[in-house]
Amino acid sequence: MNSCHFRYALLAGSVLLAACNATPSEYQDIRPVRTTVLHNAQAASLQVYAGEIRARYEIPLSFRVAGKISARLVEVGQQVQAGQDIARLEPSDYGLEASAKRAQLAGAESDLRQQELDLNRYRELLQQQFISQAEFDRRQNGVNVAREKVKQAQADLGVSSNRTQYTRLSAEQAGIISEVYAEAGQVVQAGQAVARLAIPSEKEVKISIPESRLAHFKQATAFQVRLWSRDKVYQGKLRELAPQADPQARTYSARIQILNPDQEIALGMSASVAHVSSSTDKTAFAIPLTALLAEKQQQSVWVLDGKTLTVKKRAVQVQRLEQQQVWISQGLQAGEEIVTAGVHLLREGQKVARVDANPAPGKPALLAPQPVTEKAAS
Repeated sequence: MNSCHFRYALLAGSVLLAACNATPSEYQDIRPVRTTVLHNAQAASLQVYAGEIRARYEIPLSFRVAGKISARLVEVGQQVQAGQDIARLEPSDYGLEASAKRAQLAGAESDLRQQELDLNRYRELLQQQFISQAEFDRRQNGVNVAREKVKQAQADLGVSSNRTQYTRLSAEQAGIISEVYAEAGQVVQAGQAVARLAIPSEKEVKISIPESRLAHFKQATAFQVRLWSRDKVYQGKLRELAPQADPQARTYSARIQILNPDQEIALGMSASVAHVSSSTDKTAFAIPLTALLAEKQQQSVWVLDGKTLTVKKRAVQVQRLEQQQVWISQGLQAGEEIVTAGVHLLREGQKVARVDANPAPGKPALLAPQPVTEKAAS
């Protein structure tokens, strides 16, 4: 037993002696990092936005007069024809108004007839020189005033008749009711939207563009629309881009017209819109914002040597910043591998070990520091 203890002590002493004689280079600090391989700018410039299928023409339907809704005759998603009633207002008040205007017209017409009869008698008196010309002219003017009052009463009656008709809200053209904003019994004002009529002949996708991507979006030339419910790609064209951001969401609304629609595209479907920039620089690369190292007004990245697994700092030229990435115009080449996480803990020529961001079950996240030819983007 004592001999065994002696052997263990001798072995431990040998290990300690070897450690004391070892050079510092044999115990280099190996830092775990995440990396990505640079791809061409054309692939990196692809942007995808979620949206909804909408009709190009969406007409808010509203009454031209105020009142209480007596009936709503349509539902959301219902197909309506031109002239079909959408809703009605209680017409009693407008009917009473029209009756009053008809009575005013009858009174004005009666007054005009009396004025004309009096004028004929005054004309005979003028011929017999029983009255002066001035008196006859006053009577003539009274007839003219009565005639104009009749015209005014006729116009007032026409307005009241129109208001009575305006208590019926009808569709001016065929379409689909996409939204309903009011119910029976609700009091609405003139011009207040009651329903929305979508004209399904032309369909497009409504998307929202963040402020950070607006300039890049304006350079796009090709758009592709894909429905979430089916695997088919449609070609698109930018039709409208809002000049002002939404005050709450701080995004710019855009509408992409579908150039080759079919019957399977329905209003309200979810879709995605992808676009590629037209001014793509072949030497520009989009890298994660975490890969950029800023020191003394100089931007740089760590480039990994795949053979020696050592890093080297390289100065780069920043083209533009976005929300989660930065575009580099100079200093990098396609196929190079750069560090995307842990950049502030590295030094020139330091050895590193790649970290797998999504390791498989039972597989260590820290990959063995052995040279490889190519590393997939994390």
